[in-house]
Amino acid sequence: MAAVSALLAAVTAVSDVTAADHATLVVQTWRMYGLFLCGGMFALLALRPRVHGAVWALVIANKAALTVTAAAYSAHGGIAEAAKTVGWDGTLTVALIAAFVMCRANSESRSELAR
Repeated sequence: MAAVSALLAAVTAVSDVTAADHATLVVQTWRMYGLFLCGGMFALLALRPRVHGAVWALVIANKAALTVTAAAYSAHGGIAEAAKTVGWDGTLTVALIAAFVMCRANSESRSELAR
C-alpha cells in the first residue's frame, strides 16, 4: 500500500511541477523525485522484505525525520502543510516500524523452525 500510495502521489506531483513558478520549481521537482524514490524503495520492501535491512532503516529514518521536523514546524505555527505532514508521515512511520518488526519476528520464527 505504501508503494502504491507513494507512486500515485509522485504521478500527481507531476502537475505540481508543471504548474510551479520559478520560485518553487526546484522544490516541487525535488519532492516529485523523492516520491518516486520512496515508491520504488517501498516496492523493494514489499517484494523481498527480509532481504533489504538497510532500505528499511533508510525509509524509517526518512519518514521519522519528516514527522519530527513537521511537528516542530507545526508547533511554531503558520507553516503550510506541517500538520498534514505529521499525520501522513507519522502514520507511515508507525506502519513501517510495525511492518519491519513483523518481518523480523517472522524471520526469527522461521530460523527457529529450521533448527
